[in-house]
Amino acid sequence: MNTEAIQDQLNKKVLDSLAEFIKKHGLGCSSDVWRQRASEIPTAALMLGVNVPDHAMTFRSLCNLLQDSVTPLVVSVHAKECAGVYFCRSCAVIYLTLVCQATLTIRIIGLLQKCTQVSPQRNENLTNSDLPQNLPVVVIFKDFEAFNSQVLQDFILICSRYTQELPFIFIFGIATSPSAIQHRLPHSVSSLLCIEVFHSLSCTQHLASVFDKLILKSQFPFKLSSRVIQVLVGIFLYHDFSVQNFVKGLQFSMLEHFNSQPLSVLCCQKQEALLSAKTLSKQNVERIRHLPSFMRYVETQEPQEQVQLLTNDEHVKEVCQKLLKNLHKYHKNYYPILQCLHSLTSSLPKFPLGKHIRELHVSCIEKNFLLSESRRTKRMNPFEVLRSQVMEFIDSLVREYLTPAELQPLNEVCYYSSSGVLRQRLNVTPRTSIQAALSHPFYYLQNESLKTDTGTISSAAPDLCIVYKLHLECGRLLNLYDWLEAYVTVMSAAEDQDTDSEECGKFDSLKHARFIQAVSEMEFLGFVKSTKQKTDHVARLTWGGC
Repeated sequence: MNTEAIQDQLNKKVLDSLAEFIKKHGLGCSSDVWRQRASEIPTAALMLGVNVPDHAMTFRSLCNLLQDSVTPLVVSVHAKECAGVYFCRSCAVIYLTLVCQATLTIRIIGLLQKCTQVSPQRNENLTNSDLPQNLPVVVIFKDFEAFNSQVLQDFILICSRYTQELPFIFIFGIATSPSAIQHRLPHSVSSLLCIEVFHSLSCTQHLASVFDKLILKSQFPFKLSSRVIQVLVGIFLYHDFSVQNFVKGLQFSMLEHFNSQPLSVLCCQKQEALLSAKTLSKQNVERIRHLPSFMRYVETQEPQEQVQLLTNDEHVKEVCQKLLKNLHKYHKNYYPILQCLHSLTSSLPKFPLGKHIRELHVSCIEKNFLLSESRRTKRMNPFEVLRSQVMEFIDSLVREYLTPAELQPLNEVCYYSSSGVLRQRLNVTPRTSIQAALSHPFYYLQNESLKTDTGTISSAAPDLCIVYKLHLECGRLLNLYDWLEAYVTVMSAAEDQDTDSEECGKFDSLKHARFIQAVSEMEFLGFVKSTKQKTDHVARLTWGGC
């Protein structure tokens, strides 16, 4: 099951509620109630949370659902597409005329005209007279808080004049709270809206579902170590709350594991893994012998068996098949027991291993643990005896089936544990990356001529790299002329000019222009800025190299 299907299942309830809301108001547009409140526009305030990167998938599912089951006339707009307000000419939309004063309205009209070209399957039961009268026009504002307030006010006022002819229904995608509507719209405008609030599931619930239905499934052969999970969850909790970005981190972990671990060919379903174990190459057999978990396994065997494991390749292949079976059996038993333990302990107020199943999972795979009761010396009543027996039974299950993953032989073929690499790739700092690229362009461009010793400047490097390295040798203020002379001297070395000759150090208009462009790029990147203290100087803004 992919993550989009998981998110669609989680959003099914709220999306179905929105569809019913639109059907109710769309079909009721000719009733007496509608006539009494003709100036009010039905509006759904959809509370999505602050995980903005995940909103696109939700709106895509919503548009598909509405177009398939309610109306083909669905328009979704972004704030960046509707920044200004202008007068525009009248436009015919679905046999009606709208007089528009906003660029927002222009976009909606154009998209509505495209929507009227519905497929024959959707339009086979509709007549021309039914289309404008019975089908509501749904306008989705994907990022409500980002819209210009004046644009929203003008558009709502315009649409409220045509509610008797054209049944508009608005959906506001809100990341913060319902009070954002009052903050963005004055009472004279918000009173034209009949607002109903809908809440989607929180991003933490989405993440829990990804763990339950994907990561913690025994059918999912790729596994994460406890530290890798902590890195991914930390980025999720302290950055953007985006499940989609969490999944991207999971995908990167998988790619990194299969790229860096040659034995990852054994990280697959049971039958494929056993087949791969039978056909292991001699090189991979040697790699297995050097796995820490396999070395610990060898140490626990009898001396004669140890000799066989260290010298007989065919015997190693047979043992690997047995160990892989045990590893798959471990995963098959692990997750049901984990879910059982979580269901028993998640409601306990002082349970030390956390309320989320991922926290319990991390505790299990990294260490043994906190379930038998403390020994009691006084005589127990029947209830306490029964409780003690239940706790002992659960504790025996935990000790047997929830042992740390690192104790399982060959766990390295399935578990990705390079948390440092993952943190370096996913939790980067832009300034450090830019400085590394400017200081060591070879690692990015892979050009042999750019290799230099520490502290030297390659004349073959890009102008920006040369100017950046020269500016590191200066203090708080940089004299532009001295900076230019140093740059020209480096460039003269690239042209094989004699550094003692009179021609060396002289610069032509081309070099001057290249220097000015490099300095402008330095200013754009935030390394220097102009200063009023001296007109021919710039101020340095950053300190400390990579």
